[in-house]
Amino acid sequence: MSTGKAAGGIRMRTGVRGIAVAAAMVFALAGCGDGDGTDAVTGNDAIPGIAEGQDKGQDKGQDKVPPVSLNEAGMINALPLSSEFTDGTYGAGDPEIVQGAESGKACFDRLEVECPGVKSFSIKDLALVNSSSDTGATFILASFGTEEEAAAVLKSVEKAKKEFNGPSGRYTPVKVESGGADEWFAIERNDFVGVYMRIGTVLSYVITDDFGRERAEGAAQLQVGRLKVVAAGGDPDA
Repeated sequence: MSTGKAAGGIRMRTGVRGIAVAAAMVFALAGCGDGDGTDAVTGNDAIPGIAEGQDKGQDKGQDKVPPVSLNEAGMINALPLSSEFTDGTYGAGDPEIVQGAESGKACFDRLEVECPGVKSFSIKDLALVNSSSDTGATFILASFGTEEEAAAVLKSVEKAKKEFNGPSGRYTPVKVESGGADEWFAIERNDFVGVYMRIGTVLSYVITDDFGRERAEGAAQLQVGRLKVVAAGGDPDA
């Protein structure tokens, strides 16, 4: 699997080599794994050693490597740019960030589950310009204090989505490649595809309408690549 070339009309900009290198560095340092995406939350050993009550590396006297995390600026910089989508002209809404106590409400409003431990929440909308369709994507990031808090919320979201049965029917689980997230799952219904991911202490939710599964997968991979570059101290737009 390659994070250098995203799927379905989405490309990395001139900083693609920096994204690939920095993402690989974070991937190796943090001990992140990538599974087959079929049953991401329950199928991957998302936080190695925790089930046995032992942090990875401690048995060798090593310090635990800090998980991927984002500061306030990173929560904005990690959100994708409209220019990274090449299948049309996308207008971008201004990115928004909520911090502190208000981030819990913002997280609940969007993910529709309680988000204990959330520290900050950012969001950005992209919409296809001069189109009669609802083609667009929304990128959401929620930063938590620990990996365990982020993983618990992701599991709550997955459970809620699997059990949901509204007027438009149930969501269908679909397989996607995340491009290097620790945990992920994806669902679709009609023209909607949503990809939920955890990268370290950060949850990412990529919502797409009229994108199709392949382009939604590419959008998710783009988000993961940018997030890892920013978390490593790099510039994804260089």
